[in-house]
Amino acid sequence: MKKQLLTLVTVCAIAMGANAQTEKGDNLIGGSVGFNYNNQKPLNSGNTLVTGNSRSFNIAPRFGHFFGKNLAVGLQVGYAKNKTNSTSTLIQGNGSLQFSNSTTNSNSFNAIPYVRYYVDVADKFKFFGEGAVGVAFGKTKYNYAYSSYNINQTTSYKTTQYLASVNPGFAFFPTKKWAIEFSFPLISYNKFKQKDDGTNVNSEASSSESFTFAFSSFSPSIGFNFHF
Repeated sequence: MKKQLLTLVTVCAIAMGANAQTEKGDNLIGGSVGFNYNNQKPLNSGNTLVTGNSRSFNIAPRFGHFFGKNLAVGLQVGYAKNKTNSTSTLIQGNGSLQFSNSTTNSNSFNAIPYVRYYVDVADKFKFFGEGAVGVAFGKTKYNYAYSSYNINQTTSYKTTQYLASVNPGFAFFPTKKWAIEFSFPLISYNKFKQKDDGTNVNSEASSSESFTFAFSSFSPSIGFNFHF
């Protein structure tokens, strides 16, 4: 009897330990940091040579509070920066060269509230579904130069972006307080607007919308959360 009671207490303790990370009143902090670099060079010569590179950086810390068992509500804030350079060289019939250079610099800040619900799958593993809606504000500066006509102009824009997504994923808890997450956007909506910031007459307003279903554009991500 004592042995059975001890076994029962042990099993209960393990179950409580496995679920303690997502109990009502708990919190989580985490986020992600990303960097991307891309370089383009021609492999053979021709009349037109195009070279370029791009760099992007983003950071997105997040906080969440569990208002119920396995139910967390939180906020993610982030910053993103991107720079792209492109150069086209045209070799004319007389051997002279024409150059066109473009440089784009952009940065933005975002705030994204989210709701997440966990489902126990196995010891130390949980499935979760997350819904998020947010907004981002930023600025973009575009410079273009063309050698043949001595053109060198800079245009500036203010940008606004509206975001919404449904993101399922899995969380692995190697310890009681740490979680390693794998997730991907199942459904995402993006509306982007840019308008003249009032400093340059060459700026043009524009707007675009996109709706993505993940099975046509799979882009998984890995993150870490600390639960306390």
